[in-house]
Amino acid sequence: MNDIEKLDFALRRYDTVLKYLATETQIYWSRSQLFLVANAAMLGFALKDFPGDAQEPTKKLVAQLLGAFTGICLCLLWRKGLRSGKIWMEHWKKALRRWEELAFSDVMLYREPPSHAVESSGVAGQAASLFLIIWSLVAAYLVISILIRLCGCQLR
Repeated sequence: MNDIEKLDFALRRYDTVLKYLATETQIYWSRSQLFLVANAAMLGFALKDFPGDAQEPTKKLVAQLLGAFTGICLCLLWRKGLRSGKIWMEHWKKALRRWEELAFSDVMLYREPPSHAVESSGVAGQAASLFLIIWSLVAAYLVISILIRLCGCQLR
């Protein structure tokens, strides 16, 4: 294989790996948006009557608690999906770094990223953590409310 064939081969490989990375990135953000919308919608429904009337039936509080636990599970799944997506994106970036030198020699897109670049995947993780905290607070409030009610105490 001569130098031009090697360069062409490296460019084709780089292009293929770049397409895989683009697809993985699109899946990562689409998945994150799905979880964000689902959490926001569920939280909106959960908080529309929150904190609720002291005379509210205990059944309603238990139903709201189940909704909060569902929200917590949704956030945990979101974070797991983010971790998995990040692993795959890093996998393709590593492959790009390997082919970049052969394809472009002195151009360093992935081998030397800008030092001031903020990792965008951190934003999705922070959103998932924020929703997890909110759902946990809602669940804690509901558990305390149910326990107080079961003990026969009155909230005023």
